[in-house]
Amino acid sequence: MIGRRRLLVGCGAWLACWPLLAAGMAMPRLTARHAYVGNLNESLLAVDADVPVPIASVSKLITAWVVLSADLPLDEKIRITEADAAFSKHTASNLPVGSIWRREELLEWLLIASDNRAAAALARSFPGGWPEFQYAMRALLTQMQLFSFDFGDSSGLSAFNKASARDLGVLLVTLSQLPWFRKLATRSAVGGKMNVNRFAHDRSVSLLAGKTGFTAAAGYCLAMAEEFNGQVFALVVLNSRDREARAQDMNALRQFTRQSLAPGGRPTYGG
Repeated sequence: MIGRRRLLVGCGAWLACWPLLAAGMAMPRLTARHAYVGNLNESLLAVDADVPVPIASVSKLITAWVVLSADLPLDEKIRITEADAAFSKHTASNLPVGSIWRREELLEWLLIASDNRAAAALARSFPGGWPEFQYAMRALLTQMQLFSFDFGDSSGLSAFNKASARDLGVLLVTLSQLPWFRKLATRSAVGGKMNVNRFAHDRSVSLLAGKTGFTAAAGYCLAMAEEFNGQVFALVVLNSRDREARAQDMNALRQFTRQSLAPGGRPTYGG
């Protein structure tokens, strides 16, 4: 379904109307079950984009945003505990139990290497621990009136971590305005571990923010904000078939966006 939405400035509420693609504009072929392309002014493409579905490690974008929004000291040292390993379901990590990291370093491991133990430690060390962290996650998204979000943990391992592709798009455009997310989006590695988002290594991509994700429940996911012709657009694919299909789906959305923004290429909208 192709959609256009306008954001009411100051309150974040969306008004919707449904348009038609211009003649000759082909829908991109996707394996993703949910997809979205848009910004705070318009939507270029929406495929089952309003259904809350598991988003896996894309959740880590919100985890980082909560920490930064709380204005906690980034140089504070945090020790990795057995509780962090348990909360992250003992998934592989480059942060040994007992090791000590600055909060800023944990944020880098979180978004660049998608380390689940970093996500657990950031939530545990938040004032009030995980319950207050979870409340802060929901509060930030509620303030933006993005009501599809819910959270069961800070990493995305939980199937309770859900959002719609459209709401993720709004979030990505918002985060892309923050210098911290822009800086980390294209960092190639942290501690010798490569950035898990392959588009972070492609200098032809004007990447401003982004995160990959995978769980059995979520499938392969990727949400990015990229600049096209001086405009920022969010591109979201959720539940792609596999890792390669996820990249192909994203490239299909990128090509569609370029074509839509070319002279005479923008879809014609009906009331």
